[in-house]
Amino acid sequence: MPSPLPLTGTVRLAVVGLGQISELLLPAYAASDAFEVVGLCDRNRKRVERWAPVFPGAVATTAVGEVLAAQPDVVDVLVPTPLHAEVTSEILAARFHVQVQKPLARDLEGADRMLAAAADAAATLNVLEDYLCYPPLVQLRDLVHDGEIGEPTGLHLKIVATGRGGWDVPPESYEWQFQQAQDGRGMLVFDHGWHQLAVASWLFGPVRRIFGWVGHTEVVPGIVMDAPSTLVWEHESGLRAVLDITLAIDTYFRSSHYGGDERVEVTGSRGFVRCNRISAFGIQEPSVVLYRDGEIRSFHALDDTPPDAFAGMVARSAAFYRGEGPPVMDGASARQVLAALLAGIESSRQGVPVDLG
Repeated sequence: MPSPLPLTGTVRLAVVGLGQISELLLPAYAASDAFEVVGLCDRNRKRVERWAPVFPGAVATTAVGEVLAAQPDVVDVLVPTPLHAEVTSEILAARFHVQVQKPLARDLEGADRMLAAAADAAATLNVLEDYLCYPPLVQLRDLVHDGEIGEPTGLHLKIVATGRGGWDVPPESYEWQFQQAQDGRGMLVFDHGWHQLAVASWLFGPVRRIFGWVGHTEVVPGIVMDAPSTLVWEHESGLRAVLDITLAIDTYFRSSHYGGDERVEVTGSRGFVRCNRISAFGIQEPSVVLYRDGEIRSFHALDDTPPDAFAGMVARSAAFYRGEGPPVMDGASARQVLAALLAGIESSRQGVPVDLG
């Protein structure tokens, strides 16, 4: 049986998949007193050797079975998205709680397979969605829910993907992304757009109807990015939202990690609140500003770098396993986001809006 919840004491954690995202997540675990990393697994031995000295007590291996033998309470699955359903279902069948990196799965069939495996094992399946723990977005959500801008009337999200700025990502970390793009699941709309639809659903609930207009730009011979692209949708509450994705390949944005520029703005009946950045420092203003009744309020003292989001996510996860709050994102909520995202891509293919049943 899975470890009974709530857990007491330190949460024993194993991590399967040590690609680029582990460079943000594992330091947060190393700094946390709530987790003990007892297992590290990746089919690439060099990646295992990269992290083994940081967690000297962990089983470091290229075999999933060996890392599960360490008897973790929870397993983080950080493998590429096309492998989520296979790897996650295997670990759930072995009766371990699982946290999987976003997006939940490549398709709804895979998502349903994972949810069924969790139900069969009486285990929890949650999604690691760091944007829901990013302090400026948490501040924005609190202001909206507290009525600071009146009744919410609209949501605007923006991504500007750039080719300059940010950290160096090994080319192999992008290989599966480009392969997946050939089936309509591009890096910007599917992988990155997941974040924005997750934030929108976190703010305003499930999506009822969506229209997608996905473009394509060849950045180098044989490599196509899914931009310019636009998604427009309506939540079940009636609130409408738009996500604008733009490619600005020669633009430089200063960033310690990902170089894309992102903004989130909620308009209300009395004003608006805007998150000016999530990763890159494009707008040189406070990370959150609020306009109401002719006055601007600025929120300066917020932790606003990607590691801050991951640290918050680790803290939220620990609280869930200890019975002190909800998960960052449960499997059912993640499936709703995935359904909306895939509907937007299908809408672009058909040229008509798609209703979500």
